[in-house]
Amino acid sequence: MNSSSQEILFKRNASCSRNFALQSSKPVIAVTMATSRQGSAVVNHLSKTDNFHIRAITRSPASKRSEALSKLPNVEIVRGDLLEPESLERCFSGVYGVFGNTTPTKGWALGRGSMVRDYEMEQGRNLVDVVNKLANFGSLKHFVFSSVCKPKDPLKNEPAPGHFSSKWSIEEYIFLNGLKNISTIIRPVSYFENFNSNLPGVKISERVFPGVVHRDKVWQTIAVDDVGLWTKAVFENPNKFLGDAINIAGDEMTGNEMAALWQKIRGQQSGSVRYLMVPRKLMNFIEHDIGIMANWIERAGYGADLKELKLLAHELDITITPFAKWLREKTLLRTTPTEIRKLSLMKRFTPAT
Repeated sequence: MNSSSQEILFKRNASCSRNFALQSSKPVIAVTMATSRQGSAVVNHLSKTDNFHIRAITRSPASKRSEALSKLPNVEIVRGDLLEPESLERCFSGVYGVFGNTTPTKGWALGRGSMVRDYEMEQGRNLVDVVNKLANFGSLKHFVFSSVCKPKDPLKNEPAPGHFSSKWSIEEYIFLNGLKNISTIIRPVSYFENFNSNLPGVKISERVFPGVVHRDKVWQTIAVDDVGLWTKAVFENPNKFLGDAINIAGDEMTGNEMAALWQKIRGQQSGSVRYLMVPRKLMNFIEHDIGIMANWIERAGYGADLKELKLLAHELDITITPFAKWLREKTLLRTTPTEIRKLSLMKRFTPAT
C-alpha cells in the first residue's frame, strides 16, 4: 500500500471512529483482547482513573464478559481481531494509546498442546504493523505491549518456552520498526491465577498445593489484576516509562513455602498441606511448552527485582498484591459463613511479602 492509499485509509477510519461512542475530550486508549484476564484488568483500572476513554476490543462484543465491561464508566466495546489488520486499523483510529496483548493459545492438539508460536507471531506482526502506521501519521503517542519477564540468569536462558520467545520476538519487531521511543514493555511473570488451571492436577485443594516446578525452586508470580495496576501507572506517567521495559512480579516463593502458606491461611484444624509437583513427563505430554517453561524457571528463573519494584510501586501509589492476600481471598470465596467467621479471628496472620 503506497503512502497516498494509507492516508485515504486512515481518513476513512478516522471518520469511522466517530461512529463509535460519542467522542470524548479524554485521550482514547485501545485495549486488545479486552475480555481476556489481562485485558479485563487493564480496562478495569483505566476506567477507574476517569482520565481516559477506553476502547475495549474483542472478537465477541455480545459475550457476557463484553457486556460486563460495557457497564464500566468510560468504556465502549468494539469488535476487532488481531488476525484482521483492517479491523485493528479501524479500532485504533484516533487513539492516544494502545495496550497490546497477544496469545499463543489456539486449541489443544495431541503432541502439541494448546500453544502455537506462529499463531502468536502473526498477531504480534499485525499489531505492530498497524501501530507503526498510526505512529507515522503522528496520532498514536503511547504503545504498551505486554510481554513476559526476562530471565534472572541470561546465560541460562535457552531453551526458552515458545510462548516466551514469541513475545520477546515481538519486542524485537517493535524496536526494528523504530517504535521504541513511543513504547513501553510490560513483562509479567507467572500468574497466581494459574493455580486454578484446568490442567489435571494443577489446582489448589484442601490438602495439596500443586505446581509445575520443583518444591525447593524459587518461583516469581503475580496477580493478573496487578498487570492492570502497572499498566494504568504507565499510561499516567508516560515521561517516566516511554522507551523503557519493566519486569513485574508480586511475590517469590518456593513450592514448599507456598504450601506452608496455604496451610497457615486455612488453619491448623484443616490438616496438613503438601506441595505436589506435576510430573514433568505428564506435563510435557499435556502441554509441552509448559514443561519447557518449568525447566526454564528452575534453570534461568524470572528476573523481576522485587526490591526495586516495591520502591517504584510506593512512588506510583501502587499496592502490589502479595500471594498471601490472593490466597486468603480465595479461601473466603470458597468457605461457608461459619468458616469465614473463624478465619476472621486469625489476628496473628501476617501476609508474606
